[in-house]
Amino acid sequence: GGGIPVRKGYGSMIRPGQTDEFDWKGYVAPAQLPYSFNPETGYVSSANNRTVSDEYPYYISFRFYVPYRIDRIREMIGEKEKHDVDDFRRMLTDQHSAYARLLTPFILGVRDRKSELNAVENQILDIMTDWDYDMNADQVSPTVFEFFSASFAENLLGDELGELYDQLPGSIKDYYIYRILKNGPDEWVDDIRTPETETLDDIIFRSFRDAAGNISESYGDNVSEWKWGEIHRITLEHPIGSIRIMDRIFGLNSETYAAGGSDHTVCPYTYGEGFRVTNGASERHIYNLADWDESWTVIPTGASGIPASEFYLSQTKTYVEGGFYRDLFSEDAVRKAAKYVLKLKPS
Repeated sequence: GGGIPVRKGYGSMIRPGQTDEFDWKGYVAPAQLPYSFNPETGYVSSANNRTVSDEYPYYISFRFYVPYRIDRIREMIGEKEKHDVDDFRRMLTDQHSAYARLLTPFILGVRDRKSELNAVENQILDIMTDWDYDMNADQVSPTVFEFFSASFAENLLGDELGELYDQLPGSIKDYYIYRILKNGPDEWVDDIRTPETETLDDIIFRSFRDAAGNISESYGDNVSEWKWGEIHRITLEHPIGSIRIMDRIFGLNSETYAAGGSDHTVCPYTYGEGFRVTNGASERHIYNLADWDESWTVIPTGASGIPASEFYLSQTKTYVEGGFYRDLFSEDAVRKAAKYVLKLKPS
């Protein structure tokens, strides 16, 4: 890690340079940095969440992630007193959404106005009613949920922000939704473009219909074809793999795989335009301190960055499917399992 600067303001915008008013005054002293020592829980955990209280005197960042992932991690750890390797495999690949568990009951309130819905919308609602909040690739509910979330955020904030809405960081949108779901609606819920005063239920109803319409427009009215993995896809692309002939000759890009999860699941698969996965875990590790050679790992690509190698992109399918490889530590185990030995000799 690096030092945390002490300065006036947040450092998130350009400040006047003609004075030293906003200059760094030094760094937060090591003894005052956030830390955890022998916590009562018996473990430490992190998932890009805020790790300090509101009383912490120094500014670190405002771009912490909403606590859905960390809440789910702590929930799984709390399910039993002792965990084994299989438990941690399950945790690292968990696609259950605490966000969906919080928001979906609000969505299901649309049932009070079923008579106003069309056949497709009622079918969606029935599917969502039985959802277990897992963002599995073979389910329809995750697709509806992600489309709804996008419409919900825009209907809540788009009227006030106008063209600026698209420039708003996703983390701020997520935190705003989290706040109103936890604390209740505020004045931003009303759509200032209409003469009526909209309630949160009104915005949810509108967002549900918008989501259904947007999915139908993009993927047709056959709801059974709206499976999340058919829309949410992952391809590992080489920097020059976008040149089709180069990819065809050298096999630079990976195959395309169906992906579950989302940015709010412990197993994260953040997406961009067209629901193409743009970010995920750069590696997964399970370290067995009782027997280091019983540790496990997987990376999205492979052990080699050379396209001609058999180990180039050799782990991608395993990674997407939630599998692992043995991560050997002892010299004897490594030598026995070694495929090649690289010897560096002085000239």
